[in-house]
Amino acid sequence: MFKNMKNDLDQAEVLELLTYAVLDRPEQGEKALRFYQTSDEWKLFGVEDEGLIVGVIGFEEREDGTIVLHHLAVLPENRHRGYGRGMLLTLIKERSPKRLTVETDAEGADFFRNVGFAVYGSEDLPGGGQFHCVYEIDEE
Repeated sequence: MFKNMKNDLDQAEVLELLTYAVLDRPEQGEKALRFYQTSDEWKLFGVEDEGLIVGVIGFEEREDGTIVLHHLAVLPENRHRGYGRGMLLTLIKERSPKRLTVETDAEGADFFRNVGFAVYGSEDLPGGGQFHCVYEIDEE
C-alpha cells in the first residue's frame, strides 16, 4: 500500500499534499519538501489510487519506539474514503511502534481523536489551538 516517496519528491502532487498538511501555506509546504529531500531521519510515504498519489504520511522513528508524525494529508477530493486511517494502520503494521504522536490544529485533532488518539490541548490557544495527540499501541 505504501510507496516510498524519497525518489518522487519532485512530483507536483507531493508538494500539493504537503501544502495541505501545513494548512495551505505554500512556503511551509516547500520547506517541508526540502527537509524530506535532505533528511535521512524524516521519511515520507504515499498511497496511490489508479496511479495518482492521493495521500502522504511523513514521520520519523525514535529509538524509544515512538513514531512522530510530521505530515498527514489526503487530496480534498479523496478525503472521507479511509486513506488517512489506512496510512496510519499501515504505518503501525509495517513499523511496529510503541506509540504515535503528532502536534496538530483543531481540525487535525478531530481526525486523530476519531481514529483513537488521546488528544491534549486547547482551542483557546493563539492561532486556534495546538493539540498533542498520542496513540499507545498494545503489545499483544
